[in-house]
Amino acid sequence: MQGISTAKKIRKGLSKAVRLADVLTGSRIVAAPIIVWLIFSNETYAAYYLFAAAAITDLLDGYAARWSKKTTTYGATFDGLADLVLVYTTIVALAIKMDAYWLLAAGLITIALIIPVMGLISKKEGKFILLHLDTNILAAFIYPTVMVYIIGWRYAEILLLVAFLVILVYAIRYVRHLRTAYK
Repeated sequence: MQGISTAKKIRKGLSKAVRLADVLTGSRIVAAPIIVWLIFSNETYAAYYLFAAAAITDLLDGYAARWSKKTTTYGATFDGLADLVLVYTTIVALAIKMDAYWLLAAGLITIALIIPVMGLISKKEGKFILLHLDTNILAAFIYPTVMVYIIGWRYAEILLLVAFLVILVYAIRYVRHLRTAYK
């Protein structure tokens, strides 16, 4: 009888240690260097499809966490980190390989706008926080923008402009959240 309870404890411990949401999130971090390698190997369509699959995991990991009823601060932070790794490593590779300097500039401006605000919010909360203020809409603009740059779509700059406007809207939302946090 004791063997059964030990097996249950091990299973329970493993389910806590490795959640489906964490595996999906981690897959974006694993995919990022592969996408970079594919871009530099001129395998643009393979890079495109792998980036698309990684972007889909960003959607699925949140659903998996809520479905398992195991949403955590760690999971949200890990998710945000995986998003940054996936998007920014791809953007840097595109800037180097395909002269996508406007995409790189927009990404760096975004970091310059959002990171200080997140730092101030984290300071107020007493712990590191990556906010998720309806970021699915933001991702719906960022991921396709990066994807059209991967395949070299000639109108990518137009989509970048739209995505950048959405980024500015989100920067304003972060600032508003910051103002309410410090009142």
